[in-house]
Parts: sequence; C-alpha cells; structure tokens
Amino acid sequence: MKRRDVENKINRIYRIMSKLMKGAKVHTRQLAEELNVTLRTVERYIEEMKMAGIPVVNRRGVVELQKDFVVDHDYTLSLTARQKKILLLIVELAKKYFGTLYFDDLKEIELKIRDSLQLDSFFWKYATRVDYYYLLNPKSEFIDRNTVEVLEEAMERRYVVSFNYRHPILGWRNYTVEPYRFVFTDEHWYLFCREVSRNFELLLRVSRIHPPVQATGKTFSMPTTHEIESKLSKVWGTHFSNNSYQIEVWFSKKVANKVRETIRHQTQRIRELGDGSLIYSVNICGYREFISWVLSWGAEAKLLSPEWMRKKVIDEINRMRAIYAQDDRH
Repeated sequence: MKRRDVENKINRIYRIMSKLMKGAKVHTRQLAEELNVTLRTVERYIEEMKMAGIPVVNRRGVVELQKDFVVDHDYTLSLTARQKKILLLIVELAKKYFGTLYFDDLKEIELKIRDSLQLDSFFWKYATRVDYYYLLNPKSEFIDRNTVEVLEEAMERRYVVSFNYRHPILGWRNYTVEPYRFVFTDEHWYLFCREVSRNFELLLRVSRIHPPVQATGKTFSMPTTHEIESKLSKVWGTHFSNNSYQIEVWFSKKVANKVRETIRHQTQRIRELGDGSLIYSVNICGYREFISWVLSWGAEAKLLSPEWMRKKVIDEINRMRAIYAQDDRH
C-alpha cells in the first residue's frame, strides 16, 4: 500500500474515532458518505479497530464505543506540524512567564505535543527547531495557584474579596477589592482591581498576595470589557491612575533609530526633526516609571513637557549628582 493510501486510511479511522470518543452514535452509511468510501470499507475499518482492542459496538449499522471507554477530551482539533511547533514555542513562553504557576501542566502539554510529532520522523524536525529559540534571563516569581483560581472564581461570580498583601515599601496591608482582570506587564503578573475602602483602582502584584483570599459575602458590578481596556490602555508600566499625562521627550539623532523601531505604547507619536533627532510624545498614566525610562537614555534624551514633570527629572538628576559627588564608595 502506498504511503498516501496509508495516510488516507489513518485519517479516516481518526475521524471515526473523533466522533466515537465523544460518546456519539454514528450510522455506518452516514460515515461512508462523509468519508467518501463504500459501506464495506467502513465496516472493515470498524473490524480493524476491534482487532486493535478498541471496544467498538456495532448494532445493525449503528456504531458506538462502550460507555466506560468514552473520555471527556476534544479530539477534533487538527493541527499541522508547523502549528504544533508554534504551540511548543507558546508553551516555552508560558513556562518562563507564568513561573511556577501551571508549570506541571505546561510540561505535560509540551510532552504530548512532542510525542505527537515524534510519531513520524519527517515531522520531528519541527519539535527540534524549538530548541533554536532562547529566552534570555526572563524574570520569574512564585505565584500561588490556589490564589489565582480563587480570584478567577471571584471575577466570574463578581465576589468582593479580601487578602493580606506584602507591599514593598509599606509592608503588610489588608486589601478588600473588586477583582477585574489579571494583567501581565513589565514581566510580572498583576491584579487590576478596585480597592473598596478608597474607591481607588490599582494594580497589585499577584506574587505579593498572601493566601488565603477570602470572599466577603458582598458582590459587585463588573465594568464592561471596553471600559477595562480603555482604562488599562493608558498604563505605561505597572502603576495605574485615572489621571493621564501628555508627555513629550526629545531624543538625539544617535538613538533616534532605536526609538523609531519599537512601538512602546499605543498612544505614541513621533515627530521627525531636521537634524535627525525626534520628538516622542505619549499619553499615559504612571509618570514615575516613565521618568525612569527617560533617564535610562542618559544624555541622549530630554523630557520637554509637561513642565512640572521636567522639574522632577531635574531634581532626580541633582540627587544623583549629589550621591556620586560623595567620596564614600560603599
């Protein structure tokens, strides 16, 4: 039998199994029409499945699996080898950026995808090509899976929850919040929520939430997806505020290409200047992180406006100058 004929046969049997594994009852004549084969061919496939140990029951042309053999899996997903390679890359990203969260599940998914590619030596190359990708020094943190799942349920059921939170400056604090979304930014996972007591929306790092997360018995009205996305669209880094700022920064010709080649925020605009330098403008909240980003460019960047923010940059530079002017080197 030619390879193409074998592949066609395997594909047809797979399609039959896909229906049966869901607990469906199928008629042999209907299968013959769908697979574009004769009734006798379908009956032969069923006999071969029985010989392979699959408990197929055929009663007067109606085929089904024994009930104890049906499993709750979806086998209808049909992926090419290249698509499986992309999934493997996504799994690698997830392993890095979810940290310990779901690590065992992701590892199992990875092994199953690799095993499916290993069935044919021709397609195994797609699995090995994943090894050519490397994620350099991703940040990692411990996230309690039970905490995440409790927060997921609270979002789904609109429960107000409370928990203890380890603030990096203020220490331990108790928060009572309406949980809206998990947000991944600056290589960490955050909870976007509204603190009830202050009626204040903010981002809290998930790894700093100490279990247990407890429902308060109160419910809330979830903002629409559009409302949440509109609020989060102004975030530059990890700080949320209802106040946003229109900011302009000058970048020298030396670094202009580096600035041009990356879209750092959806509101960014670039105005080219005649000497090769440029003006970078953006409308964001969380200005402290933006100031740190501007300072990271050294003398190749200058914050132009607003004036109050420009003065904060100058004050920060003066404080840095004072520190470096000190003679002690500890």
